[in-house]
Amino acid sequence: MRKSNVNRLDCRIHFFKTEMIKNSYGDRVPKDIVLFSCWAEFFGQSIQNKISAIGTVFEDTVFFNVPIQMQKQLKKEPLKIKYKDQDYEVKDVGPSNNRDLARITAKVVS
Repeated sequence: MRKSNVNRLDCRIHFFKTEMIKNSYGDRVPKDIVLFSCWAEFFGQSIQNKISAIGTVFEDTVFFNVPIQMQKQLKKEPLKIKYKDQDYEVKDVGPSNNRDLARITAKVVS
């Protein structure tokens, strides 16, 4: 059996969704509700890719590798990721090159 390299999963990410909640005045306001969190590996874009992605749909796109067991939870509903005080919208979840990990494609929420 192949041993997975857990040292690569070095950052904690939180998955959340935004729901409309009534506040004390009865107004509906958006509130972020954390659903779960896990350890992940973060991949940004290289400088060359950042420059070539300016003005395209790939601008501000990043990747996270998470344990493959998380893949089923991620496909249930549209989610967002919080990582280092930045919010990302999950665009796609698929297999990575490593069979023990799933790759999340996410875009910065502005």
